[in-house]
Amino acid sequence: MKKIALYALPLLALSHTAAAEGDSYPKISGELSIELENDWTFDSDDDAAELNDLYPTLTLGTSIEFTQELSVNLEATLDPVEDATDDRAFEDLGAYINILTVNYDSDMFGVYAGKFTPNFGLAWDAAPGIFGADLNEDLELAEMLGLGGYVNFSAAGSHTVSTSVFFQDTTFLSDSLGKSRGPLDEDDGGPANTESLSSFAVALDGEFEGLDGFRYHLGFTSLAEGDDGDENQYGYVGGIEYEIAVNDAVTLTPVLEFAHLENAGGVDDDEAQYATAGIALGYDAWTISTTYQDRRTEAGGTDVDDYVFDFTVGYAFDFGLEVAAAYRAAEEDDVDSQGLGVLVGYTIEF
Repeated sequence: MKKIALYALPLLALSHTAAAEGDSYPKISGELSIELENDWTFDSDDDAAELNDLYPTLTLGTSIEFTQELSVNLEATLDPVEDATDDRAFEDLGAYINILTVNYDSDMFGVYAGKFTPNFGLAWDAAPGIFGADLNEDLELAEMLGLGGYVNFSAAGSHTVSTSVFFQDTTFLSDSLGKSRGPLDEDDGGPANTESLSSFAVALDGEFEGLDGFRYHLGFTSLAEGDDGDENQYGYVGGIEYEIAVNDAVTLTPVLEFAHLENAGGVDDDEAQYATAGIALGYDAWTISTTYQDRRTEAGGTDVDDYVFDFTVGYAFDFGLEVAAAYRAAEEDDVDSQGLGVLVGYTIEF
């Protein structure tokens, strides 16, 4: 079981896929994901990290289609916009817009402009388990402003080449309603925080004939140095996901990914490497999964090795409700911890 959300290419292709099902325009389609999660760190080398965090996550993804090709797409989220520092329940909640794009999508190609998540990395979305993407979320290039496009082609399967140019959102949309996370400013620094189209991403995604359920992702990104950096950050990633149908009731889905960041954080010669291995076993409505994430960073001549191990059991009811429970073991910044998590989710499509 993994959290439900609309991201990058799936959202950008939503309008054309849905449009083929009818001829009446304009029309609206989308989904509302409702999640309630409780994370409990019951043991840690840092006593302050032993806490319980109960919070909701609401994600609304919608597409307004004006023609079969032309649409406006939006994704908005409500969740905690600050990390927990003590026990909390339904606190620090803020609402913000992740994605707001104008799209032109056809069978062969598409273009878009606005606020979006550039296509880089697979595991931050696909790794199974409640905590299966805790470290991989570092690689998510969320809330960028710019433009991009993609081209579909066939060669022993179906493939997509995508590219985009962008910078971090520093408009009023970088703030949140409710609990304010504060609008981002160019002076805050960070890779791609340049207020110019000086960062870019290129990716190749696809699947092969005769390998039903298999998909791959290869990506490269260059994030221009911000005010606090001295070099562009370069990222390289390769990943696969393969849903194997063992029989009518059983599926086995491994996920593998490796990513490397050069000049991590925009600092010359700093590096970060991410390795992820996960596998999910599905049996009817049950899912059992485990994921191991490893992050190795070298900053200022200091090496730090972090890991997160996740083991999750989930069940999906016929009426759409999904429940899951997980165990988490981790070492982050030389601090060992153990925790438990419970997630309840429901998705409404319209």
